[in-house]
Amino acid sequence: MYYVVQENVFREENYQGLINGLDRLQLPYEIVKLIPCDTRMFKFKTKRTDVFPFGAVKMSWLAKKLNWYPGSQLCDNHDYMVYSKYYKENLLNYDSKIIKFGDKDFFNEELFFARPTHDSKVFTGRVFDMDQWEKFREEKLIDGHSSILSIDTPIQISSVKKIQKEIRFWIIKGKIITASQYSLGGRFCTDEFVDEDAFAYVRKMIHIFELNETFIMDVCLTNGEYKIVECGCTNSAGFYKADLQKLLIGLEEAFN
Repeated sequence: MYYVVQENVFREENYQGLINGLDRLQLPYEIVKLIPCDTRMFKFKTKRTDVFPFGAVKMSWLAKKLNWYPGSQLCDNHDYMVYSKYYKENLLNYDSKIIKFGDKDFFNEELFFARPTHDSKVFTGRVFDMDQWEKFREEKLIDGHSSILSIDTPIQISSVKKIQKEIRFWIIKGKIITASQYSLGGRFCTDEFVDEDAFAYVRKMIHIFELNETFIMDVCLTNGEYKIVECGCTNSAGFYKADLQKLLIGLEEAFN
């Protein structure tokens, strides 16, 4: 299989880890540049179609147009409104209210968490107060719309939760391939060591619903129990301290 990697899209140490893994395994790849806010196709050299891209969500959209396989793994299931029907109360924000980005009268708490329902990366989910939200929404919308985020974009609003730690899992064909902690006590903190209880919890969630042939699942420890934060796309997920050689081998075994 051939790999197309967007230049410096991930944190530097992890980006280099991907390149090192491709080199060690002697897998063919090329590095490409994507221009922000440019919807045109990027330049690449390969004529192969057995391609797996790593990069921003835009890379996944473009890969679909090129009919690469396995190509973009971003699918309709990467949407809270879809996977919440299966995971239900296992979701950290199962109390979410689904609204449109342009809605104004929607929450009565001083602080709230907001994110897009779809794994589109149109904005990063985080905690807001109403003043911050109104300024943020005004900045994002130009004359009521933008090319990627509009007043009709569905988002989820939920109460703020206390999170002890957060962990990302990479899943291929129903199996956990690698994992990495990325937050501890609300602060960015990466660690390759992950509790077996977290692994057991994610295996249980995969049994409930396997979102795609490969996807990522972020979970957190809150009030002494694990919950799903969100599910994302393998093509565009940050690596943190994942074992990238295991990830590449897993992709090769599944799709090559």
